[in-house]
Amino acid sequence: MKISIAMATYNGAQYLKAQLQSLIDQTCQPDEVIITDDCSTDQTETIVREFAKKAPFKVEFFRNEKNLGYCGNFNTALMKTSGDLVFLCDQDDVWFPDKIEHMVGVAERNPEALVVMNDAALTDGNLNEVGLTKVGQIHSAGMTMQAFVMGCCCGIRRELLDLCMPIPAEFKAHDNWIVEFADALGGKLIDYRVLQFYRRHESNESQFIANRTTKINRTQAFIHSVKQLFNGDIRQKEKEQVEQLKIFVGGIRQVLTTAPATYQVPLGKIRVIKEARIENLLQRIAIRQKWILPRIAAAFELLAKGGYRETSGVKAILRDLAGM
Repeated sequence: MKISIAMATYNGAQYLKAQLQSLIDQTCQPDEVIITDDCSTDQTETIVREFAKKAPFKVEFFRNEKNLGYCGNFNTALMKTSGDLVFLCDQDDVWFPDKIEHMVGVAERNPEALVVMNDAALTDGNLNEVGLTKVGQIHSAGMTMQAFVMGCCCGIRRELLDLCMPIPAEFKAHDNWIVEFADALGGKLIDYRVLQFYRRHESNESQFIANRTTKINRTQAFIHSVKQLFNGDIRQKEKEQVEQLKIFVGGIRQVLTTAPATYQVPLGKIRVIKEARIENLLQRIAIRQKWILPRIAAAFELLAKGGYRETSGVKAILRDLAGM
């Protein structure tokens, strides 16, 4: 099995050396490391080129002509790989020495898995462990493993990449694109072994509560989700959500034109589900634009039809009733 690593860099000089060294330290080394840089202005390119001189495996470095953004940069790196199993690699994490060896074994024992994922230990910016893992935080928040889509924990089979790549330029998250396709095809496999540090620092702090370096629980997760309703332009966020869903549905339709027969049914099902999700969001947007009495009537009508079954439940109903 040929192993590739796809790394996307951007002004990563502060942390990059540690991650690159952890690739050299692997007990099972990759056949190739493909690094695409998104127009860095720091010492990233110099660090990578010095790394390439001493690495015992093939290293290829490419500098984008223009800034492509996070997703576009990873898309470019992935499209240049040639391995049977491709690992996504963030510039600021550190892999444990047995990560590749262990996950290759997982992939070999589970040939039906299109994406294999490992757990990661959360750390602060200086790689000090905080006693928490990404999967552990997801469980503590009461979420399902469908919420675990972290690209840096993924090993992706060539079969899936050939099916779903390239990622449309308008799509925002490369890992969501890939893992959702794997999920749709029943090919996402999570191995709960912790095989890397996931460095949390001021440059990568996201709004996803499971990325916090303090332990969370279901109550905190609920309060956080409620606060998000008042954080920023909700209507704009919802519009973007609809647009991202439409792009994904478009991707499914494109893939269906060339997908093998075994994938046609599951891809068709996920297309229907996503289209229903779009329609539901549009209905709820329309409800919130009504006057108070028509809004209440429309919300309860949608409730009676089961329109809140796939939402956040009570929070979604209250939000629509309030016209938020």
